[in-house]
Amino acid sequence: MKLYGVTGMPLAGKTTVAGLMQEKGFEVVDMGDVVRKEMKKRDIPAEKTGEWVNQQREEKGMDAIAQITAPYVEEKISDEIVITGMRGLNERKRFEEELDEQMQMIAVWASPETRQKRREERMRDEDREGDGFKERDQRELDNGVGRLMALSQHMLINDGQDIGKLEEKIDEILEA
Repeated sequence: MKLYGVTGMPLAGKTTVAGLMQEKGFEVVDMGDVVRKEMKKRDIPAEKTGEWVNQQREEKGMDAIAQITAPYVEEKISDEIVITGMRGLNERKRFEEELDEQMQMIAVWASPETRQKRREERMRDEDREGDGFKERDQRELDNGVGRLMALSQHMLINDGQDIGKLEEKIDEILEA
């Protein structure tokens, strides 16, 4: 099995990277999509995303979202999977244990200015009604995304560069 995890700060381009990997045959599991599905099942409004995620981590540990996501990963039949939206080393460890497979991590970086501009353009419900930009960044850092990025095997800079160059970098990672 080829198992990759994608991490990065909000709006760095994790979904874009996963989408490019999907074009190359990878099955994608987006932890953010899982959170949104699980919140919808429970009738929890989008503006409560940060609060709900933090509550899950307080109750179940720092790998709580990985615990919730694992069944979505296990239902995939491909031997090439990318999990995007990972926030901490505990999540990585949970997936490696659940899938009995080592995971290669890809960190996606973009400047705060670029990410802020993307937020203004994207405006998902949690962007409009949830935490402010700086508060959300701080929550992600508190949850371990910086450490996971620092310990990733691969780093992609996605600060306004051409999508073709990003795809080339992904090809290099997948060929390694």
